[in-house]
Amino acid sequence: MSSYVKRHVRKSQEERRQEILDATLAIISEKGLEGATVSRIASAVGLTPGALYRHFESRAALIAEANRLANARAMNWTSSSSNPDILQRMEELGGTHAAWAIDNFNAVVRPFFLELASGPDDAERLSVTGFGSFQAVADMAEEAKGRGLIREDVQAIDVAWALHMFAWTEDIAVMSGATEALEDGILRRNLKRMLDSFRAERNGGSEA
Repeated sequence: MSSYVKRHVRKSQEERRQEILDATLAIISEKGLEGATVSRIASAVGLTPGALYRHFESRAALIAEANRLANARAMNWTSSSSNPDILQRMEELGGTHAAWAIDNFNAVVRPFFLELASGPDDAERLSVTGFGSFQAVADMAEEAKGRGLIREDVQAIDVAWALHMFAWTEDIAVMSGATEALEDGILRRNLKRMLDSFRAERNGGSEA
């Protein structure tokens, strides 16, 4: 079996934990959630299953921590723009998302979708609305409403869904190799239409 990490003679506990988490996400990406067994993860980082349990008390704890790591990495995308016009900021996030998805394909994107597909009764899988980037966008929308950029009748969660529906469609395009959907700009144009529909002053200027 191929190794997902470089082996060194000595590693700190934190370095070893990070290695295990990276290997866990990589194995989920390749084998799915069910295939991310303790023995397979331990083998990937050069440990015995017993030694792995010195770092994580159970497989469930390991999967949960890997999910938190994926959440943190997704936050890197939502914090990549600081445009004061929050709707324009979301457009900018849409413009950078495809490149981010390609860079984080095995570390976030593919594991996320494989865990979602693992079954509705699997408590270990990722939660859609609980994903860090989803809440970050909802918070942006609430801030935009407070500043009069978004109509009062628009719910923040609707804005979060709009941006994530776009992002996840791009993720699927990356996963399936449908590059034409990314290259011709049709997804970004549709995102702009959705975001414009939320703006408080459709015919006026935007706040700087």
